[in-house]
Amino acid sequence: MYLFFLFLIFTLNCCNKFNPEPENKAKFVSSDGVVLVGKFVPPKTNDKLTFIMLHGLASSKIEWFNFASKLSEKGYGYFIYDLRGHGESNKKTNDQEVNMKYFFQTGHNSDWEKMIDDLNYAVKYLRHKGIKKDKIGIIGASLGANISLIYSAKHKFIPVVILLSPGWSYAGLTVDKAIKEYGERPILIAVSVGDKYAYDSSVVMFDISRKNKSKVEFFVNNGISHGVQMFDGKFEYKIIDWIEHL
Repeated sequence: MYLFFLFLIFTLNCCNKFNPEPENKAKFVSSDGVVLVGKFVPPKTNDKLTFIMLHGLASSKIEWFNFASKLSEKGYGYFIYDLRGHGESNKKTNDQEVNMKYFFQTGHNSDWEKMIDDLNYAVKYLRHKGIKKDKIGIIGASLGANISLIYSAKHKFIPVVILLSPGWSYAGLTVDKAIKEYGERPILIAVSVGDKYAYDSSVVMFDISRKNKSKVEFFVNNGISHGVQMFDGKFEYKIIDWIEHL
């Protein structure tokens, strides 16, 4: 009996351990066979959020590295990956090339729309790594912001979403329903005042969020910078401070 209790204690301790390893070449496969490549760094402790970060059109995961390292210093985890057809996410499992330059179709069943479903597989990747689904936040820039919001509106377990320079519609991904369906969860919208389309879109989204009684914050940056270009050594810390006070 004594040995049984020792075994039980040992088992419980093992189950409570939280030490997933970082992966510089983290990979997962989409529902249609696209191999998506990213970088995963776990949180320091299991009470901290892990953020999936989605880049903008014609960019790559690299745009997030500087911000992600600052977030990691605060103990948060992150998972950054190249959207399909971008960066290293350029092939299917059968070696067929995937390039966003040839994503001509928009709307239903387009590669742009499939980016939303890809995010679901990114969440599954983190779950496989031991990250609880209610500890997964999402941050998106430009096109990535729209993907983030549309996905989060449909998946209520996502506790927080941060949108940098969202637009009412990018590549056919329109946020009119998503911003209304997101609900009362915390949401941060950040945009430059001179980035006209994104700014005008963000103002409308902010007003809708307030009417829906969302825990919404609106950060306005000077100038015309778009997406992660707003990070000037100060603006990113403003966002991190908001995260720290959730």
